[in-house]
Amino acid sequence: MQLGYLVFDVRDVEAWARFATSVLGGMPGSGGGEALGVRLDDAAYRLLLRRGRTDDLAVLGWVLEEDEIARLAGRLMRHGVPVTEFSAVECSARSVTAGIRFADPLGLINEAVIGLPRADAPFRSDLMPGGFVARDDLGLGHAVLGCGRRQAEMERFYMEVVGLALTERIDTKIGPVKVDGAFLHCNRRHHSLALIAVPSRKRLLHFMLQAGELRDVGRALERTRAAGIPLSLDLGQHPDPDGTVSFYAPTPSGFDFEIGAGSGEIDPATHVPDIKTRTSDWGHAPSARMKLRGALDLIADRFKRAA
Repeated sequence: MQLGYLVFDVRDVEAWARFATSVLGGMPGSGGGEALGVRLDDAAYRLLLRRGRTDDLAVLGWVLEEDEIARLAGRLMRHGVPVTEFSAVECSARSVTAGIRFADPLGLINEAVIGLPRADAPFRSDLMPGGFVARDDLGLGHAVLGCGRRQAEMERFYMEVVGLALTERIDTKIGPVKVDGAFLHCNRRHHSLALIAVPSRKRLLHFMLQAGELRDVGRALERTRAAGIPLSLDLGQHPDPDGTVSFYAPTPSGFDFEIGAGSGEIDPATHVPDIKTRTSDWGHAPSARMKLRGALDLIADRFKRAA
């Protein structure tokens, strides 16, 4: 099982497409039906840009084997979660042989498909000469969701129903925001999905792309600054066993991207979850913009509770 693709609903598809190639270093892709594809490896797409008003994550796309999808569908039905099988048109749109669709407790659509289509040519990017670590045994990277007060419910869903497992918990603060969360894995990648108990106007807090070489992280950082994009978290390194050296900055939709390298892997059969009290060994200093955004989200959440 892997986190195979992400579908974003974005207001300005053209601006996002330029950003995905000129800043992130991806390649134009295909195979998304109504959406514009972005390549990160030899798959025909890893990111799908769909015109929409939310400027947010619309779909988490999981790639499984046929028997895994059957077991997943069974667990979903046993837990009373409605499951929809892909129609022939939907299979054609994703260029897959079969798939199912279901929603998590916060209403985010998940898709589980068998395989991803391959591109006609190998992935090559002058901006990311070392490529991305986006393989079928690891997936494209990871996604981090803001779950607010429904953290426990979301954890149960993604672990007990979807089948992810706990890598570690986090209990710390970033600026004014207390950060409690769970990092979940489905293969050797340290985490493919993280669930954080913070209020957020966006479902997606950030998504991460892993560069194959550390120098490409530095180049991406330079491109980001040259494009006038303010950093959210400066260059830093997460604690082991993750160990990623990365930076964070906003996408055209407002949620963040993270580009990093050197990510550690785990052995799912023997890994023992632990609790982290810090998100970084060094660096990752939050910007004033990120602190303000966190404070505004907290204030908005308090007003919502009082209403």
